[in-house]
Amino acid sequence: MSDTTHVMPLLMLLLLLLLCSHRFDYQPDICKDYKETGFCSYGDSCKFLHDRGDYKSGWELEAEWEAEQKRRQEALTKGWGPDDEAEEQQLEEEDDDLPFACYICRHPWHECKGDPVVTKCRHYFCESCALKRNAKNGKCAACDQPTQGIFNIATDIIKKMKKAGAAVEKAEKAGPAAAADEGAGD
Repeated sequence: MSDTTHVMPLLMLLLLLLLCSHRFDYQPDICKDYKETGFCSYGDSCKFLHDRGDYKSGWELEAEWEAEQKRRQEALTKGWGPDDEAEEQQLEEEDDDLPFACYICRHPWHECKGDPVVTKCRHYFCESCALKRNAKNGKCAACDQPTQGIFNIATDIIKKMKKAGAAVEKAEKAGPAAAADEGAGD
């Protein structure tokens, strides 16, 4: 009988170690799968809370953003800003990839009825053509991927149009003055 009394506490200890070697559930109302992996196979029908407590709150994100903006501003005032010529060259290289006309109607952007828009798949259309095409089949005219009705304003093309307009105005203003200088030299 004395052998079994010594073995029983050891078996109980072994059983306790096996059962508790995993994790303790300190918060039984929170979904462990979602907490650990960010995914729960039950989805919205899960009876446990899908906690995102580890993520930053809005005020924390704003504080970090303000600190980053303050750091950038200090760097610019000290003259540590990025090289403007290199930045302009990079923008010009990006502009070369932009289309000069709508893919559907083939009109240049300044002749289109609506503003230029861009799809999720990075194809550019004028707003009226994109909406008409979306009403018919809901797919991109360039690659046939579903657009899901998402058309964002193509700010890069609008910037390119404004830049071209400014260059034309500058040339027009410089044109008469340059012609007068040439006429005076003869």
